[in-house]
Amino acid sequence: MPFAITRGAEHTLVYTNSAFCRLAGIADVEAPGVPIATVFPATEGAALSAFLDQAFRDGIELLDKSIDASTERASGWRCNAWPVIADKGRVEALSIEIHESSPLDASLELQRQVAEQMLLGALRERGLADDAEAADRAKTAFLRAMSHELRTPLNAIGGYIDLLDMGLRGPVTENQHSDFARVRTNQQHLAALITEILNFARVGSGSVFYAVSDINACDALRHASELIEPLIAQAGLAFDGVSGDSTIVASADPEKVTQILVNLLSNAIKFTPSGGHISAECAAVDDTVTLSISDTGLGIAAEKLETIFEPFVQLKEGLSDREGGIGLGLSISRDLARAMKGDLTVESTEGKGTRFTLSLPRASEDQKA
Repeated sequence: MPFAITRGAEHTLVYTNSAFCRLAGIADVEAPGVPIATVFPATEGAALSAFLDQAFRDGIELLDKSIDASTERASGWRCNAWPVIADKGRVEALSIEIHESSPLDASLELQRQVAEQMLLGALRERGLADDAEAADRAKTAFLRAMSHELRTPLNAIGGYIDLLDMGLRGPVTENQHSDFARVRTNQQHLAALITEILNFARVGSGSVFYAVSDINACDALRHASELIEPLIAQAGLAFDGVSGDSTIVASADPEKVTQILVNLLSNAIKFTPSGGHISAECAAVDDTVTLSISDTGLGIAAEKLETIFEPFVQLKEGLSDREGGIGLGLSISRDLARAMKGDLTVESTEGKGTRFTLSLPRASEDQKA
């Protein structure tokens, strides 16, 4: 998400993340030291400056404000600004976050779905689910309160940590840099958990769009493994590569397939001790294509093989043993697979390893060939 920090009444950029630079169409090295207005076209830059002027002048947070600009791109932006107050209440700097309309709408829609499910569950417990008028009033109030409760504060925390870590509030020691890194890691972890819950709600509501096309099975495995391969090496594991018939073609949504495979590879990394191996294989039997991820890890007890696909279930018990996440990845992955007319299954031997298999329909042209 585009994020930047500006200093002074001229809104001189002192920090920009890569998403901000992509939005502005500049290289990372071009941003620091120049006013924010100069890195955007004139109309967009002037509109952003006017927005920041208010936050700087009044010393107040401005959340989810639309940009008043004539260009089609900027008119779809919504911005957040948080002032950094120095001594005697003087505003020293601003943190700014820009949402483009499509990503924001999708994020808010997911938040609304989660909020609605939570509210309806509470209403059912009280026997009020059929009271449409009461439910509608309560839902409206609840959704209004939820609109910034999840992502905006987390993004603000990340922004302020970046600001402090850069030394804008004073010298930072090595120990403090380490502490900031830990805070940032936990902030990103919490954001990922929220995303996981929102994705679960979206999949469960049936509102996910599937762009089904023909995809090469082995290429899909290679693409997913390339995305995660640095983590495999970091964990001290060996990736044995992708095996199988390179001509097999499945019918599925490429992005959803990548999401499933990356989740399976991530699980293999989590539960395989250093020195272990991970491998991938594609195959086809009749009208079904299979994409498998195998590891030489801890394995799964036989009585848990089916329950791991249930929401909020993890292989290890207890909060202290959680391996990151809240036990939704496999549930989401199986739901995605089944929505594409496939399935996700598992075979495992405790102490020896695990093999997850994603089954998908074979592309009709591939069957004829």
